[in-house]
Amino acid sequence: MAIFSKIEHIESYLYRNLIAPKWYSWRDRKILEKNLELKNKYAGKRCFIIGGGPSVSNVDLGLLKDEFTFVMTEFDKNSRYHELRPKFHALIDSTYCYEHETEYWPLRFKAKNESVDPSTTLLLNLETKSFVEKYNLFKKHQVFYIGTQGIFTDNLPFNIGLDKYVPSPKNSVLVCLMAAAWMGFKEIYLLGCEHNFLSFNIGYGKSLVYNHSYEDEISKLDSKDDKVLKKYISPKDLKLTYEKNVAHVLQLFKNYRFFYQKARKEYPGIKILNATPESFLDIFPMINFEDIKFDRR
Repeated sequence: MAIFSKIEHIESYLYRNLIAPKWYSWRDRKILEKNLELKNKYAGKRCFIIGGGPSVSNVDLGLLKDEFTFVMTEFDKNSRYHELRPKFHALIDSTYCYEHETEYWPLRFKAKNESVDPSTTLLLNLETKSFVEKYNLFKKHQVFYIGTQGIFTDNLPFNIGLDKYVPSPKNSVLVCLMAAAWMGFKEIYLLGCEHNFLSFNIGYGKSLVYNHSYEDEISKLDSKDDKVLKKYISPKDLKLTYEKNVAHVLQLFKNYRFFYQKARKEYPGIKILNATPESFLDIFPMINFEDIKFDRR
């Protein structure tokens, strides 16, 4: 029986990570073909990918208002969001459209219809498309959908171009990196990417969120109040153990490494630099933000 179990596991692994991405890419090709509009659109230029980490609070975002900037997830809660007016806002977490899991996240997704300026281009998880259409969201925005399926691995081929499905990233920063590379940016700077996830004990009766550069109401919740938690936190996140978190973070860092190896082959000359102080994300070369040159006219 153990042999049959292993065979079934291998079949499932191959389907999820090799066959399914190809099948979904063909099935959704009409949607994904629109992403060809973005290919090499900003060839040779530079951009800044801004994560939600607390170090962003010490960055003069005014320096970036004329730069190409990517933000993600709940960054519209940052008090300087509208001053920055980011070029791109990525909403990749599928929890946003899971109405059966929480009340809070679908409401937050709907709220972005107003909080995100129409001049900001949205990069959305393809899973959210039916939700967007159901509630007539983002009619004033330019929207591009990104399909995710499978994993980053050195055992099977994977794609990082946005005209097909890409591996599930485990992190919005990685999606922004794939998007920036696809768009032709040659210099990509990371900010607010501390990636110190393992210094937090996340779960029921513990911390509910990581530290951010903006005020997050979830951090103020009673982490043992079942009624409140049901509204805000998905069941899978409440069951997160430290061991599982270690496994998630390990896979995330592997994802970055696999992406970076492939990106340097597919996009010769690309430079990705981490300007986040005291960041654990050491896959990319580090640089001090103060050493980046800006036109200060």
